[in-house]
Amino acid sequence: MAQASFRQGVAKRFVALIVLLLMATVFAALATQHWFLELFSHFTPHYCVFALLGLIGFTLLRAWRWATLALALALWNGYPVARALMQAEAPAIKTSRQFTVFHFNVSLHHEQPRRIVSYLQRNAKNIDVVIFLEATSEFDVVLDELKELFPHQIKYLEDSPFGIAMASKHAFDFGAISREPSNMFPHIEATLKLPGRDTPLALYAVHAPPPISGEMAGHRNRKFEHIARKTAAQPQATPVVVGDFNLTPWSPYFQRFIAASGLRDARTPRRFDHTWPVTFDNANIGLAIDHSFAHPSLPLVKRTIGPDLGSDHLPVTVTFGY
Repeated sequence: MAQASFRQGVAKRFVALIVLLLMATVFAALATQHWFLELFSHFTPHYCVFALLGLIGFTLLRAWRWATLALALALWNGYPVARALMQAEAPAIKTSRQFTVFHFNVSLHHEQPRRIVSYLQRNAKNIDVVIFLEATSEFDVVLDELKELFPHQIKYLEDSPFGIAMASKHAFDFGAISREPSNMFPHIEATLKLPGRDTPLALYAVHAPPPISGEMAGHRNRKFEHIARKTAAQPQATPVVVGDFNLTPWSPYFQRFIAASGLRDARTPRRFDHTWPVTFDNANIGLAIDHSFAHPSLPLVKRTIGPDLGSDHLPVTVTFGY
């Protein structure tokens, strides 16, 4: 009797799990219909894992109808994950010239900026451009300390989540703060020439607004559309776009940006390195929302995540050959 009651209790919990997963999966499939539904699309790999757990549980309980539903959910959510895992690894690139960008959402209330300065001072020889997002007025001191290493700077510092700064070893041919297309949410547009390369780079540093309402999600998506139009119409410069997109690769808007911009996602195939939030000793269970994109003519050499430098995001360092 006690054993039957225990089995029934376990079965109820697995049923609740699968029903919730079914609802979340349906909402994710309708992501383009409403901003709130899109939020569910970002957890696709997590849904796959929990569906597999449900499949194992129902198989052990011999609840075959529920096991079939769990299997269907695992396959549905697992398909995009498997497709990403099956991408061919890019061949190792050996180039004599390389260009490296370090981009980092430092968090609005960063309490230990010295950690960031020390890290960049130790690794400056391997970095060409540094980008800070959520850079408040306090980061003027950080930029001053880095000025000897990265003397060319563009900055818009404010005590809000949308302060932004770019510091480079190489001089800018052009650099500006842009609020297009909605006269809100600044991003940086800059062009610079690299040693031994005739065509300049067009570098965009972006912090898209978080999709916490229909209005904010609309601003975010219009920012993507604007940047995509700009990069697709760059006849005289090679575009690179980096930053906090507040968007995961599992959202339909991620693929739309790639298709419209003509850029290549610089994530390493077969890896799902999260950048936010920094939890559980950086266990890879969070979301990948900080991204690096580049024109296909710039081969990816390496992209690394971390280390933990005191923010709720992990920094991204991406290197391209040219």
